[in-house]
Formats: sequence, C-alpha cells, structure tokens
Amino acid sequence: MAKFEPTEERPDADDYRAYFDSNCLRVWHLHGKPLTVRIVDVTAITGEMFTNGKGQIVRQPKLTLKGRDGVLPLPLLLNKTNAKTIARLYGKAPRGWIGHLITLYCTTTERNGETVDCIRIRPEEPKAERRANQAAIAPAVTERGSEPSDADDSPGMSALLPGDESEPPFGALESDAVIQ
Repeated sequence: MAKFEPTEERPDADDYRAYFDSNCLRVWHLHGKPLTVRIVDVTAITGEMFTNGKGQIVRQPKLTLKGRDGVLPLPLLLNKTNAKTIARLYGKAPRGWIGHLITLYCTTTERNGETVDCIRIRPEEPKAERRANQAAIAPAVTERGSEPSDADDSPGMSALLPGDESEPPFGALESDAVIQ
C-alpha cells in the first residue's frame, strides 16, 4: 500500500470554510458577489443529511451550471426555496430550466433558531435572459415592412454579446464591470 503524503496549499479564499472539502457550491464560493450562470443540466441526487445530530435520507435537485469560463467545478444542490424560485421563473418542469440563466447571490436565513449564510436565486430573470426572450417574442420589422433576414442587425442575439455595460455577461461577477 502506498504511503500517504500530505500536501500543503494556500487556497485563494476570503472565508475559512473554503479550506474544507465541499462537494457542492457553497456561499463562500461566491465571495459575497452575485453570479449569473446558465443551467446546463438538472438531475436528482440522494444522500444523507444530518439535522440536530439525526441522519435522514433526502433527495434534491442538482444543477450543473456554466459560467463565463465554462462549467463550474461544483454543482448547486437546490433547497425547496431555490427550486420554487426557478419554477416561478421557468416553469415546474426541471427539463425546461436547461439553457436558462439564473443569478445566484449570498444572503442569510434562519435555520434551527440560528442565522446562517445561504445561496439564493434572484426571483427575476437576468437582464440578458429578458432581452433574449423579448427578441424571440416580438420579431423586428425592417423598414420595408418585411420579416427580418438572417443578416438583419436586430437586437435579438446582439443584445447578448459583450459591449453592453448595463449588466455583466453571464458567469461574470457584478464587480467585474469594465472601468473606463
């Protein structure tokens, strides 16, 4: 059997909890800043959760998310509050959530009489998602009154391209805004 060799590292962390192992996205991974991401996949995960020292088998939705730099290394496990928020935005069918943007943010909640940090999902579509939906619902009419061609420069997809400083692109932290 191979001998265990301990390793030492200095994580780039602003919260001591980041020094511990984690198998899912936690509030400290957001560094206190909102993060807009795209839902890539929705599955269910079953595991054991301990509350007040008592173990219980639980099943919950697991989201695979994609940011600006690709798929996030950790999934987001949804609690009922966050699942309901996404359902209000994009419908009750989890397969219908795939491809949509959500914005995660840090906040606190009461749990077992204690205030704890948590991740929540903003209860409104990110601006880029709203612009894409508006472009799909209301097709632009060209000056001649005909339907737009593929070469048309309508606001549809161009609204999602970099250069719009009103909201950072998905996967960007809100503090990543370009300073000119």
